[in-house]
Amino acid sequence: MFRQLFSAAATAIALAVAAQGAPAAKPPASHAANPRVSMVIEKRGTVVLELFPKDAPKTVAHFLDLVNKKFYDRVLFHRVVSKFVVQAGDPKSKSVNGALLADIPDTEVGPRFGLGAGGSGKTVPLEANRPHLHGTLGLARSMDPNSGDSQFFINLNDNHPLDYKYCVFGRVVKGMDVVDKIRQGDRIQSIRVLTGSKARK
Repeated sequence: MFRQLFSAAATAIALAVAAQGAPAAKPPASHAANPRVSMVIEKRGTVVLELFPKDAPKTVAHFLDLVNKKFYDRVLFHRVVSKFVVQAGDPKSKSVNGALLADIPDTEVGPRFGLGAGGSGKTVPLEANRPHLHGTLGLARSMDPNSGDSQFFINLNDNHPLDYKYCVFGRVVKGMDVVDKIRQGDRIQSIRVLTGSKARK
């Protein structure tokens, strides 16, 4: 009996030692990192955004498709509301002099320059599964909940009145200090998928 117990204990110790020396197992493929994009804003700096394909698969796929088509290059931040949001994504803004937007209220941008309603022409259904926390990336839309397209906003504060009414599909992981410096009329130089980041569709 004692010999059997000793043998079993020795075997257990040997297995434990072998396990300590074994290389760590790789995480399952399902835990792959979320895709990230780099947004360069002229005269301000670079912002890195992490996207949430699990929570907003159609929105993220649509956004990445536009990024890969260089849709956002030269687009303006046509709406900036202090302590609320900065908003961009209207392709009509590419032909507008951003300096003309700098010193006017955001409510006058639409009437004076025809900005705020433009898009790619393809909409996605509402995927409102996350709260609007400081630094999160949201999809702008009209009164129709399923009208979101190319226009996006970054929350400058926790904006809980927007929770589950607008889609959150990403967050700022680097460069929130740059976001805080954005002014109405600032121009996006480019948005690109970061190397090694999977552009999931």
